[in-house]
Amino acid sequence: MIREQRYVNDGWKFDFGEHPGAETAPPDPQWYDVGLPHSFEQPDYRAYRIYVGHGCYRRTLDVEESWLGSWIALEFLGVFQVCEVFVNGRSVGRHEGGYTPFTVDLSDAVTAGPNDVFVRVDNIWNPRLAPRGGDYSFAGGVYRDVSLLVADRVRIDWHGIGVTTPEASRERATVTAAIEVVNDEPHPVDVSVAAVIADPARAATTLPAVRRTIPARSRAVVELEGALTNPLLWHPDHPHLYDLTATVSVDGQARDTQSTAFGVRWFEFTADRGFFLNGEHLDLHGANVHQNRGGWGDAGTRASIRRDVAMIKELGMNIIRGSHYPHHPYFAEECDRQGVLFWSELHFWGIGGEDVEGYWFASAYPVREADEPEFEESLRRALREMIRTQRNHPSIVTWSIGNEAFFTADRVIDKAKALTVELVALSKELDPTRPAAVGGAQRKGFDVLGDIAGYNGDGAELYHDPGFPSLVTEYHGVMGNGPGEYEVKWEHGVEVDYPWRVGKIFWCGFHYKTVAPGAGLQGLADYFRRPKRAYYWYRELLRGIAPPAFPQPGTAAAIQLRADTETIPTDGTGDARIEVELVNAHGVRVADDRVIELTVEGGGVFPSGPRFTLSPEDHSVWDGAGAIEMRSYLPGPQRIRAEVEGLPPAEIVLTATGPIVANADRERRWPPPAPSLFEPPSVPRFMSVAAYRPVKTSSTAPGHLGGSATEPGGASWRAAGDAPGEWIAASLEFPYRIDRVEIDFADVPDRPWTLEAAEDGRAFAVVHRAEAGRERSVRVDFEPRTALAVRVSFPERPIGIEEIRVH
Repeated sequence: MIREQRYVNDGWKFDFGEHPGAETAPPDPQWYDVGLPHSFEQPDYRAYRIYVGHGCYRRTLDVEESWLGSWIALEFLGVFQVCEVFVNGRSVGRHEGGYTPFTVDLSDAVTAGPNDVFVRVDNIWNPRLAPRGGDYSFAGGVYRDVSLLVADRVRIDWHGIGVTTPEASRERATVTAAIEVVNDEPHPVDVSVAAVIADPARAATTLPAVRRTIPARSRAVVELEGALTNPLLWHPDHPHLYDLTATVSVDGQARDTQSTAFGVRWFEFTADRGFFLNGEHLDLHGANVHQNRGGWGDAGTRASIRRDVAMIKELGMNIIRGSHYPHHPYFAEECDRQGVLFWSELHFWGIGGEDVEGYWFASAYPVREADEPEFEESLRRALREMIRTQRNHPSIVTWSIGNEAFFTADRVIDKAKALTVELVALSKELDPTRPAAVGGAQRKGFDVLGDIAGYNGDGAELYHDPGFPSLVTEYHGVMGNGPGEYEVKWEHGVEVDYPWRVGKIFWCGFHYKTVAPGAGLQGLADYFRRPKRAYYWYRELLRGIAPPAFPQPGTAAAIQLRADTETIPTDGTGDARIEVELVNAHGVRVADDRVIELTVEGGGVFPSGPRFTLSPEDHSVWDGAGAIEMRSYLPGPQRIRAEVEGLPPAEIVLTATGPIVANADRERRWPPPAPSLFEPPSVPRFMSVAAYRPVKTSSTAPGHLGGSATEPGGASWRAAGDAPGEWIAASLEFPYRIDRVEIDFADVPDRPWTLEAAEDGRAFAVVHRAEAGRERSVRVDFEPRTALAVRVSFPERPIGIEEIRVH
């Protein structure tokens, strides 16, 4: 038989809690109706606390009698973070790790007709499972697509085609296809494996067939080779793709076929001349992108991914860093299609500051020896899964091992570095065609551990011309909710395009949800994907397009309602972006911010069900407009209505397309918000929340950079001169309630200095004024206040500083 793949995103039941024994019990009619992708956090307005615990899903899966005896599996593209699967009460699989695809074999557990599928998920922090720390939400759920796969017992393995172009030029490209063939039969089989490369603009190219005997219940890799003459190259300006279709035959009868897209291109990261694609220099300028979004949290559709990539491309940017975990495989597909390079990253990740066990503020590498083996294996497993499922994408130019893993307890930092070296080697063993990068490598010597170093924040100025390929993987320029300022102000010398630097990647494309209070507001577009004014500044900078006229204060007279599509598929892969604007009598949008109530009839759903509220209070309305995505798992007309107090309502009608659903008219129960919130552990008093954080300065003397002042035991900071007004500011990166600062001066502070704090990181207020002192180490206690940064200023001559600690 030829394989089948069907989405099974619709028709699920869900409830919070572990529900012990429910996998063997009859379905509970009181469970809620959900469709996939789904997150525990729906509806999600960016509240930093999250539900931590279990959630359970249930669905009936119909199996055709003709499938019995075949390979039958469920494919999960992402479940955070531990997933157990049962079919008809029988355990059929378990997966640990929240960001990579996996399959569960149902072949021996299903029967013809309806089958009960039960999935138990938990997002409980696990000291032995990566990530142990990070600036993100870590919400639980089956938050990516699920598909039913059916294939022959003699077949190409799941993601079993690897395509490379070992030699590529504008004149000729060799193509090698490694086809992994599975034989589940109880006897050997003689197979013939062939492949065809298709290009709509040209005649098909055939890779000569290879014959092989596959032993019983085993697998083998079959290598096919061919060539393309005058290939059309993949490039951001012309992202040409080829399709390779492989077929496995036995006795002249096709038993399985599988296709994959690939591109022809070659590239090079250099230490002194930057990045080259197809032999031409390309300056990389891009943005980091997290996957979660307004309302739906982590559970975005493929349509929403397509829009995200398009928004970055619209700016004139040419690379996206998938911060800081493997993204949905469809994300790389869209980068392929739209022409955006992709930095694909593993989740060896740290956050710094607290370094406490029990929540995602912990040391990136385990602090207990007993936790080390399972933790390390979780990253090896995820790296294998990431590379296997995404290896053919021409947009991907590096496998990154992680981000800021230097936020590891000092006593185990050597083990964290050794693991990084091991993962770098493993990535190159799994895929010799791409270099390995280490992202966020600006502290503790992580930058020398890979082929490419990515420097975040002040790393841009700490590491000038390091002698190996490098780029700025995070630089900041915007902050806060609402429209914000138009011009982006770069820091740490990022505005200088050094010839040796590969490029720079902005932090970040969109606001994101995080467990860190006050963080996640650095996007060029907000959480609901509404462009802030800085978005248009970038577009003007990179593409020369003048900004639109921004809304002015006024009184709204009407509602304008629109969607980006007229049709929605009901399989969970698509949605419609609904945009609402408040306009004056002339039809011009005005900055009149009011609550907008949205409803849908016809089976469509918002993140909270058939109703959704957009409000200035949760920043989903600003400048007189709001937006949210709507989906439907039932076919038919979808009537969307927008209401604002004092204004006539507005309506539009969309169409959901898909197969007819039984009992479509029954009343559905939508889940309430998560039932409880998990309170993170408190910060130990002895820890400095400034340790290894970025530093800004008025000036620096050679060899005495500002970053030294947040590195315990590092060199001292000194200003470049002795003029009055010099200063040094330590970023905390997240807002903390602080009440103590300790300063180790390089010399006795024999002249005045001032300690300041800034809640927004920019507007500093005096906390303490000091005259001349006699001790090099000074402690300042004060009334608790919220701060994003602290600064030490010198009204007279500056004094060197060895370390600043903030508590």
